[in-house]
This record gives sequence, C-alpha cells and structure tokens, in this order.
Amino acid sequence: MKPTFFDANLCFGRPIRTVYQPAKTAADLQRVMAHAGIAKGLVWHVAQRDYAASDGNRLLAKALAGRKNMYGCWVILPPQTDEIITPDFFRRMQRNRIMALRAFPDYHRYLLNRVVFGKFLDEVTERRIPLLLSLEKSSVTWPVVYQILAEFPNLTCILCDIGIWNSDRFTWPLLETYPNVFLETSLLSLEDGGIEETVARYGAERLLFGSNFPERYPEGAMLAIQHAAIPTADKKKIASANLEGLIQGAQL
Repeated sequence: MKPTFFDANLCFGRPIRTVYQPAKTAADLQRVMAHAGIAKGLVWHVAQRDYAASDGNRLLAKALAGRKNMYGCWVILPPQTDEIITPDFFRRMQRNRIMALRAFPDYHRYLLNRVVFGKFLDEVTERRIPLLLSLEKSSVTWPVVYQILAEFPNLTCILCDIGIWNSDRFTWPLLETYPNVFLETSLLSLEDGGIEETVARYGAERLLFGSNFPERYPEGAMLAIQHAAIPTADKKKIASANLEGLIQGAQL
C-alpha cells in the first residue's frame, strides 16, 4: 500500500530566475499535486522572496483561500520595521490557515538572530510554529542555522534543500543536539543511504517528505521514500504523519 504524501516544500508563482514548468497559480500547483499523487502541501509563493515579502504573503493567503489541501507559509521580516510582524500577526496566521514560517535573511537583507527576532521567535517557539530554512534558495548558510538554533534551542525548525554531498556532517550534530529540528528529504534522498542511515541513527520521526517543486520533480522525491530500505511504518511517518503532527501541534 502506497503511503499518503504531505509535501513540506512546494512553491508556486512566476520566479525571477526561470525554472522548467513552474506552477504559475495555486490551481496549477494543485494539478501538479494531483498528477503526482500528493495529498497535501505546505506551500509558499515565490513573490514572497523575489518581489516583496509583505505583498507575497497577501498573495499567498488570497491564492490558498478555499483550498483545503494546502497550508501556507508566511515569510518574516524584522519586527522592528512593522512590515509584517504586528500585534495581530498570529491571529492573521490562524485566519488565513498559515501554519508555518519561512525566512530569507540574505535575500531580504537582515540578520536572523536573537538581537533582531528575540521576543518574536520566543513566542514562535512557545507556540510550536515551524520555521522553514532553505540552504539553497538564497536563504541561510550553515553558520546562521547553527547560531539561530543555539539561541533558540527549542525552536521547531525544518531544514530544507540541505545538499547532497556529506550533508550529514552538518545535519547530524543538529539532530543530536536539538529535539525539534527536522530534515526535509528532497535532497537527502539523493545521497546514497541518506534516508536509511538518518532513520537508523535518529529515527524516522526527524524526517519530512518534501519535493522542492518546481526546482525538482515530485515523483523522484516520492520514489525515494517508497523504495527506501526502511520499514513501511517509517515510510508512512516520513511521507505525511510527521508533518501532520507538526501542523496539528502548532498553536495559533
């Protein structure tokens, strides 16, 4: 029996840098998901990074309205500028079915640390809202990841697009040290034995299925989970159950 897939790393919109066959709209993305057999998705809009974070957040919320199999990620900026993080921020997240956050500090010209985000990320941590960080999409470097987790050790953090060459040297110390760090599998699955060895050492509970569409084909990421040399129960956890648990655990 094939597992149900809940994709942690889906994007739509027209990117500045062209990729092959992007999903231009949320409806287009739903068709991609249906064709691949992905039941649910945690989604962001490329305008949140490439155009303007605040406008992109609004575009995302509007595009996902009424789409019950899609949950949104809002992009954050420093709270001091009042561009995104306002007193009603978490209420607006709840109203728009935004279940996670993303940060692109290099792209948006700020520092992701306690000086900038102290009280805000303390509350995000307490509410168990996932923060997704991409090591590929002009997002963060490994030193930044290590710093933010040292400053917020209980933060629920999903590391995406982690690379394929010896990524375990970066990720395993984090899995060992921080209980709420999770790895998205789109690139982990390309490393020989990457999924199997991580499961053996740290448990299937620390991995979340992701495709990184439109940068990569969803079917390839799904195939890696389906044919991984791990128990069926672990495949089901990675494919959807782990992310379902994080979404249900977020307090908005």
